[in-house]
Amino acid sequence: MNSLHNHVDRLFAGYPATRRNREMKEEIISNLEAKVADLMAGGMDYEQAVRTATSSFTRIDGLIDEQPLIYVNRYRLEWMQKSLFLAIMLWIFTIPLRLIERTPLSFFLLGFVLVLGLLYLVLHFAWRGRALEVTAPRHLAAARRRSRIVWLLWGLFILITLLAITALRFGSNIWYGYQVKIGGPYQFAQLGIQYAKPFLTIWIPLAFQLSASLMTKHEVGDWEA
Repeated sequence: MNSLHNHVDRLFAGYPATRRNREMKEEIISNLEAKVADLMAGGMDYEQAVRTATSSFTRIDGLIDEQPLIYVNRYRLEWMQKSLFLAIMLWIFTIPLRLIERTPLSFFLLGFVLVLGLLYLVLHFAWRGRALEVTAPRHLAAARRRSRIVWLLWGLFILITLLAITALRFGSNIWYGYQVKIGGPYQFAQLGIQYAKPFLTIWIPLAFQLSASLMTKHEVGDWEA
């Protein structure tokens, strides 16, 4: 019955591997196997029976709950924790930049880390006991859609920013066909920093991606799996 398993695997591709979805997947496979057995009992050969059974079941959109109940405070705490970790990594990355360029960027990120960390600690101690059992529906499809849109916008931002930096730094050289010259290692490092700075905004799309992925982890019923 590998053909049936492969068909069902394709149907569930892109959906989270929650306990509810795993149970639904097993139930669909069982139903398809039963249908194939019935068709073969009626005189149909195996290959044709598999094709007939799978062609009658090609979508599961209506079966998947796109607004699952989740433990919202557990979800929020883990989102803040992981977002804080990402912010700390970005801040550490900016520390060496101060040796080459005077920039408030590192201090700005440090302030952001401190605010986010303080907020996380406050909520971590505030949300205890029953607060961690609070549930609410969340629109999973909308969260994934937002994540994709933010990644697309971020990619466009990076592309436009890098083109703008290149135009400002080397526009006249490119326009008049002059050779691009970099004075030395220090100037090369400064140029590299200018190109690297826009990528520090990667925290934004990663935070949106985390928001979507953590919803399935904190779905009600999957914590006991």
